[in-house]
Amino acid sequence: MGLFENFFSKEMNQTRSEKMYDDALQLFNSASLQNQTLPASLKEKIEAGEDCDMIRNASGRFGHDITNPIPVNGPFGELTYLSRLRLRNTGSMVFFHKIQRIGAIDKFELVNVSGKFVDYLYVDMYHPRATRRYPDKYTLEREAVFPRGVTTTVPDFPSGLYKYIKKEAKQRLGVDVAEKECKCIQIEQAKQSIAAMRKSIHSDTSSQSK
Repeated sequence: MGLFENFFSKEMNQTRSEKMYDDALQLFNSASLQNQTLPASLKEKIEAGEDCDMIRNASGRFGHDITNPIPVNGPFGELTYLSRLRLRNTGSMVFFHKIQRIGAIDKFELVNVSGKFVDYLYVDMYHPRATRRYPDKYTLEREAVFPRGVTTTVPDFPSGLYKYIKKEAKQRLGVDVAEKECKCIQIEQAKQSIAAMRKSIHSDTSSQSK
């Protein structure tokens, strides 16, 4: 291959790569495009859902109580919405995985990079778009850039989260990208915080059932 052929080949590859990332970014921020990727049966159910920022007749704290879950469009909407959340007080990103499905509601576990913050949010994915609202303690970025979590369960969360994010991003976006700050999560601190939070929740639940 000659010098000019080599040059143009690199230019073509670069353009193709840039287009892949541009297409991924567009998909990551478009509910209508995301819905087109769904299996027909799930797509029909999601597009028939309530188009809302908060579910009608919901009660309790938005996102924090299962009776007032966050409406989004499918698992893709969960990934995008949660990747846009930041902590209001510090501006810190949060990283997440799904820990439970309760009926039609998904429960997500979230930590920040220091590992000192842990939270749980409830999400209802059977809606045509994601809400514009955000839970207490959070703000919502205008658009998502890189995924910060997964819509599956990470067995030893947050250990290995970066790898799991890239795998899901490849499946959904066609590119294996992830928020690099995820690699800086203080793992041991996060695990301690998660264990303490889960113990506290279990104790509260046990006392309420007596």
